[in-house]
Amino acid sequence: MVLDVGDRLVKALHEHNPWWERGAEAFSLPARQKSDFYHLARPGQSGSQFEDQPLLGIVGRRGAGKTTLLKQYIAHRIESGVEPERFLYLPFDADPLYQLRSDEQLRRAVRYYESRILGRTGGDGPHFVFLDDVHRIGHRNKPTIDGWGRPVTDLIDDPRERHVTVTASTTVQIERELDDVGLSSRRYDVQPVLPEKFRDYLFSLYPDLEEPDRRVSPTSIRTGDSSIPAVLDGTDPSALVTELREKYRRVSAAKSRVQSKVVDYLVMGGTISYDREGVVETADDLSEADYARLRDDVRTVLYEEVPGFESIKTIADLERLCALAAHNSGAEPIRYQELVELFDVDRRTIADSYLPALSELYLLTAVTEYDNARPRSVQLYLRDTGLLTALADGSAQRALGDFDREVDLARVAGFDHTMRFAYGINAARGDTGEPSVQFWRGRNGEVDYVFEVDETPVPVGLAYRPPADDTLAAIREFLDSYDVPVGFLLTGDTVSTDRPITLRDDRVIQLPYWFYLLLC
Repeated sequence: MVLDVGDRLVKALHEHNPWWERGAEAFSLPARQKSDFYHLARPGQSGSQFEDQPLLGIVGRRGAGKTTLLKQYIAHRIESGVEPERFLYLPFDADPLYQLRSDEQLRRAVRYYESRILGRTGGDGPHFVFLDDVHRIGHRNKPTIDGWGRPVTDLIDDPRERHVTVTASTTVQIERELDDVGLSSRRYDVQPVLPEKFRDYLFSLYPDLEEPDRRVSPTSIRTGDSSIPAVLDGTDPSALVTELREKYRRVSAAKSRVQSKVVDYLVMGGTISYDREGVVETADDLSEADYARLRDDVRTVLYEEVPGFESIKTIADLERLCALAAHNSGAEPIRYQELVELFDVDRRTIADSYLPALSELYLLTAVTEYDNARPRSVQLYLRDTGLLTALADGSAQRALGDFDREVDLARVAGFDHTMRFAYGINAARGDTGEPSVQFWRGRNGEVDYVFEVDETPVPVGLAYRPPADDTLAAIREFLDSYDVPVGFLLTGDTVSTDRPITLRDDRVIQLPYWFYLLLC
């Protein structure tokens, strides 16, 4: 028997690209799109991030929605009138045989598509090639087989108007492969896809909140005369407060609906609910099996992806770190020495290998104290509260009735959304780098989250339950210490307040936690 798998992918092209024959009717997709879709596809505008450069990389952990995002974009373009034959989709995780002689299979598949399928359109105009899960065909330990980098470089070097998108689990998987083949970083961009945020989940439940007169858009607090950067540059904070109150007014009639869904989102996180068919209205609808699958998916990611990080020797330690982060829930910084003793490795292994690997996989982010050049401790935040529930509780029911657990989940989700908040503000100013959010400890207490805008720190304190005075005192101390004009105090539903959005001491803007999540 001759083992020839060279045509395996070619023979399955019509199966993986059913829109060539059926058009928009070929898709069975979630009724909602995450914010990532609007950010990348830019519906209603000319062009998209898929066309801004010859090559786009989309990265994110398993279950984040990368494949769904690609197909939503294809469906969107077909529904807007673009010919279905202009889109080629190749999934390298769909069949292990696609991963054998993958360089040859990739080239054959593209040649077949461009001669047999694209040719139906006459060939003029742009077309799109989507390569899903290319990290499956990296082949770094097989020098006689090209990975995906060489064939992709050949594709974008071709003078035809071809836009290529690749997906992988981590940025390093893309950058390392392209660096190996000498492709300049100026010729490609990499965008992460994160678990669904609260805003996405809420709008899937209540589409009416997306209507123009009710939609809470963060754009005007990212840029403009009443934005956070404007206040940092000297504008009176009252202008920002007025802008926030107007946004609050838009959604105030739905306040009780929004508040009631915060705890469901906190317990579910942004992976389980999005991965399920249809909208999950309450965390009670999820079973222990749903959370067990999430744990198993993370374990699979660790054992499949981490071997590509040469510095990691004990993969099981990464799973243990995630479990430790789940049980700690960002409540207290953990001393590096404690981690060294607990895991029986040196500090460099923890700080330079374990934690960066988990960050690359978008599972966990480790942060140190702001303005501390020699930190002795680190905060560990999981990037999906559903994973926290899976690792610490095992089911939604155990978490839903425990207010202490809700406080823990709110702290972790607050960190994740502040990372997004910081990214949105800085991206509007042209800085699209990975945001940094840290904590700060003063004499009067701790500021939960600190991020920078043009090197000016912005403190954000969380008082999910009363009293809020201790958190307010810590924010005031930070503002005095760094001569910063504005900070934020986030309050939970059990904290009493005269007005939903209040300016305290002309410097601290107090606003509801649920409203802050909507702004992120």
